[in-house]
Amino acid sequence: MSARRLVLLLLLALLVQPRLLVAQEPSIRGVVSDRQGGVVVGADVTLISEAGAIRTVATQTAGVFTFDSVRPGQYTLQVNSPGFASWRQVVRAGAESGDLMVTLDIAGLSETVGVVGTGVSPLSVPAPTATRLGITPLETPASLAILTGETIRQRGDVTVEEAETRMVGITSQSAPGNGGGSRMSRGFGGLNSVMKLYDGAQLFVASGTLTFPFDTWSVERIEFLGGPASVMYGNGSIGGVVNVIPRRPNRYTTENAARVAFGSNDTVRAAFGRGGPLNDRVAYRFDISHNRTDGWIERGESHGTSLSGSVSFAVTPTLDITISEDFGYQEPTTYFGSPLINGELNESLRGVNYNVADENMHFTDNWTQFKTDWRPRRNVVVRNNFNVLTSDRLWRNVESYTFVAATNLVTRSDYIEIFHDQLQFGEHAEATVSSSIGGHTNTMSFGFDYSWTNFQHTNNSPYSGSSTVDLHNSNPGVFLNLAGTSKDFQSRQDQYSLFVEDRLVVSPKWSVVGGARLDRYNVERLAQRTGTTATRDFTPVNWRGGVVHTIRPDLSVYGQYATATDAVSTLLTLSPAQQLFDLTPGRQIEAGAKQALANGRGEWAVAGYHIVKEKLLVPDPNNPTLRQQIGQQSSRGLEVSGAFTLGFGLRADANVALLDARYDDFTEVVGGVLTSWVGNTPTNVPERVGSLWLTWNLPREFQVQGGMRYIGQRYLNNANTATTPSATVVDAGIRRNLTSSMSIDLRATNLFDEFYLQNVSGAPIPLRGRYGAPRIVELTFNTRF
Repeated sequence: MSARRLVLLLLLALLVQPRLLVAQEPSIRGVVSDRQGGVVVGADVTLISEAGAIRTVATQTAGVFTFDSVRPGQYTLQVNSPGFASWRQVVRAGAESGDLMVTLDIAGLSETVGVVGTGVSPLSVPAPTATRLGITPLETPASLAILTGETIRQRGDVTVEEAETRMVGITSQSAPGNGGGSRMSRGFGGLNSVMKLYDGAQLFVASGTLTFPFDTWSVERIEFLGGPASVMYGNGSIGGVVNVIPRRPNRYTTENAARVAFGSNDTVRAAFGRGGPLNDRVAYRFDISHNRTDGWIERGESHGTSLSGSVSFAVTPTLDITISEDFGYQEPTTYFGSPLINGELNESLRGVNYNVADENMHFTDNWTQFKTDWRPRRNVVVRNNFNVLTSDRLWRNVESYTFVAATNLVTRSDYIEIFHDQLQFGEHAEATVSSSIGGHTNTMSFGFDYSWTNFQHTNNSPYSGSSTVDLHNSNPGVFLNLAGTSKDFQSRQDQYSLFVEDRLVVSPKWSVVGGARLDRYNVERLAQRTGTTATRDFTPVNWRGGVVHTIRPDLSVYGQYATATDAVSTLLTLSPAQQLFDLTPGRQIEAGAKQALANGRGEWAVAGYHIVKEKLLVPDPNNPTLRQQIGQQSSRGLEVSGAFTLGFGLRADANVALLDARYDDFTEVVGGVLTSWVGNTPTNVPERVGSLWLTWNLPREFQVQGGMRYIGQRYLNNANTATTPSATVVDAGIRRNLTSSMSIDLRATNLFDEFYLQNVSGAPIPLRGRYGAPRIVELTFNTRF
């Protein structure tokens, strides 16, 4: 028998194989108790399968519950009891583990645990990104979107960027120069306006190149808080906050997972994860992933490795300690875009890389955390997080390209070589207390933040040198370094913050939530080539207040007012001239409604908002060579999102964001003339964005998936005279479940090979744009064991 025939027979056997018969189906059982060790009798325990099937029992004497005859696979276990916060955890039937030990927290004090599986609404799960009070999104007067790691990996999103841009209202502004982490939301973009968190802690960005995290394998979930959030996290975040939360130890069941993928452009991906209890007090989690590809453009090779490890200790029944280490290393594709030809897209240049042949780019990150969770009393919880971040950057590229119509050639400039070395220490401490005020439940959280960051910037400024190449860059050449590379500046930032947040349940239908934060930033910059030092202190105060009306336990409406501040650049890179400017204040009014449907098998949310950002830098009308803070930008919009299990194995997730962004007071000097852009839309801001994803479980263990992302028209300049057309990118895939623990996926991103522009740069006339990736096909093998 030939090798080809043997392979075909093996593939046929995999596709038609019947399910293995199980002699005896396992059970899931456990004990429910409170933090003081007392058993909880009469608690409702619900078991939800991945297909949405629901079984419910009540705990009996000694707090025991049992589900017999459970088919092997993954389930979501949910426990509810009056006076306690809801408890959820992903469990696996058939795993070799003892009884589950469920510990309930007093209402208002729990933090999210476990992965939210299909059939459980994220609206009813406490989400720490929007509030420290331990309340659910239904109880929070803010717009919060949640995307679970299981959903991300099931869709085939292998980068955090891909996953985030499926969330409501988020678009990417990624480029190598900003580490691929720049996002746009509610009309405001950049790393200084859409803040990035990792595991709830702020990653302070210097020179826009913080690339961590980037891989989705170790992601537990991504939470996005829309609009101003300085009351939670300090300076920045007028457009919103993205919090990437990694997988951490599971005390209840052992989990093993692996993935291997092969795809277009010689792409190879491999990942492995394992976690679970070592004994009744110690649990662990370990994840590793590696990706490499030759890329879809010439000289587009890239590879990256991500590791995440953590250990959790239950020191006492009321004290938990978690130590974690996360590491990332990348050599990304050094693609800075293509020159626009007379302001127009040119598909013939889609695969051309205008960088030099000896380009170089490396990113290395280490993130260490030491967390404690202490509950000295049933109504009190004290949390602490000490963390350390180290980041090293190297890149050498030519980054600016201009098309010269007279010669039909491209002029390249900005030969940039940069080294970065960043060290960040952070300390966060908070206490949450639940009490009664006049017979009304009240929960208060208060605490402080401290951080110290040191940043070293080495470069070859001024970035001199230029070269001319053919439009199709047939001879890329080598890097030019005319200025020589040396230490440029060193900056230091100290942050001290005090915060308080409170929720008062006025009645069963009404609650009031508010908070305030005082920050003090001390910024110092040493110019190492001249020996001069510049310092500046900033002391912003931000607050928010909101009201929630609970129409039904699964339906609420809310209203909120919130403030925020941004700097004119990242605080760590403020030049002496920029330090003279104040922080730019922003404010938002928001109203919305949320509902969980059909016992958690669906949900929807709608939010309307109006944001104003003041003190934008504009030229002085009396002396255009100087700048002053009198500009203003605003946006108003509507965001709608929903997820529904429609029957027949079909589930739909969809969102749409409609936006009106404009300059209220903004001028620029164009051709030596002071020009007003009042009423115009800022560049790169799509005013229509939408996403849809469908999952359909078919007979014979097949699943079909597909979705689309719509990015509306964007203006390429502040004059609004040039635009990039809208784009609809469609992804699709099919999954074959070989057994209850193994599957094969065949996926295609950009299925119809849509040609579109991801973003543009250069002002006032765009000089170059980054094209989106063409069709890419991947075959993935997944297993759990």
